[in-house]
Amino acid sequence: MRTAHILVLTIVAALGLAPIAPQDQKKLAVGDATPALDGLDFVQGSIEDLSASGTKVLVVEFWATWCGPCLRSIPHINELYQSYKDQGLVVVGVSDENRSKVEPFVKKRGSEMSYPVAVDGEKKVNEAFMTASGQKGIPCAFVTTVQSGQTTGKVVYIGHPMAPEFETAVRLSLTGRYDPVLTKKGQPLIDAARRAIDAKNYKDGYKRFDEVIALDPAIFAPIAIEKYEVMLNVENNDAGAKAYAAELLKGLVSIGDADALRDLAVELSSDPANKSYDYDLAMQAAEAMLKVAGKNDPNALSTIAGVEFARGDFAKAVDAQKKAYRIASPSRKPKFKATLEAYELALKKGVKVKVPTDERMSGGSSAGSVETVPAKP
Repeated sequence: MRTAHILVLTIVAALGLAPIAPQDQKKLAVGDATPALDGLDFVQGSIEDLSASGTKVLVVEFWATWCGPCLRSIPHINELYQSYKDQGLVVVGVSDENRSKVEPFVKKRGSEMSYPVAVDGEKKVNEAFMTASGQKGIPCAFVTTVQSGQTTGKVVYIGHPMAPEFETAVRLSLTGRYDPVLTKKGQPLIDAARRAIDAKNYKDGYKRFDEVIALDPAIFAPIAIEKYEVMLNVENNDAGAKAYAAELLKGLVSIGDADALRDLAVELSSDPANKSYDYDLAMQAAEAMLKVAGKNDPNALSTIAGVEFARGDFAKAVDAQKKAYRIASPSRKPKFKATLEAYELALKKGVKVKVPTDERMSGGSSAGSVETVPAKP
């Protein structure tokens, strides 16, 4: 064995090559170039040439039909895809299972899983993303940004698709405002704040939250909303929560963040986790969103409609949603129409009715459970 090892080293030296050590194997981390998606067998949809398709953000999500947490994340990913695909978001779900298992599963899901889905039969993509980045559990999402004219992107997020940081990475990357380095810097402060809150040390928790928000109010707007939720629902500080929400609104108006203003409007008017609502402040946030986004923005109009519905003015809700429906993109019209029909039914009956859930309008600071399972069953 020793002789053979010496012979190999001799040949490598003669060829002018460096020995390949385990530590030299390529790794993948945030900030690196996006690996190629070679060898995928698409069972639904396809991935166009990224340099020519107007793609701004590409999400590669690894999942499996047998994975419970993966199934719970599908609706959230689908809502994001439907909401932002017209703005340059591309999503591909990747499974290393057999096509015979994945294809019928996707067909059964129908519109609930509308984004492209592919089978990674040779596991090349799995190795390039999951193995290279050291990820062992699914679901796992990779968010990458794509610059105009480029054929590849840069990884800006690796993690669970139900974590609030995932949606933040997607939404802010679409407008070129996501900073993975800053996000990493803020995470220890976020963790410390949450530990303090769990220990009922609210003063220290709020201080940590404020330190994070000060790093970048746009990137950490979800943390600001989380602070409001803690004040209102955990500390039971109604007066403090109301004052903080008003302060938060002024800050979001000053930076002109339409998405964050929408989130605040929903939070204040209809988040089911909240014990009380502030409809007047919610409407101010919705109207500020409309001013920032423009009078012909369907999402802003729909946000106003949602606040009107929440406070019981069904006629105004119908009027605003009709405007949103008329100018919505063809791919989103069904969602806007379903909401409009719910508002019309409420107006007819004179009472609130169930409204179709839209992940973008659900409020709150967290998408849901971040449970994972080992990548292999």
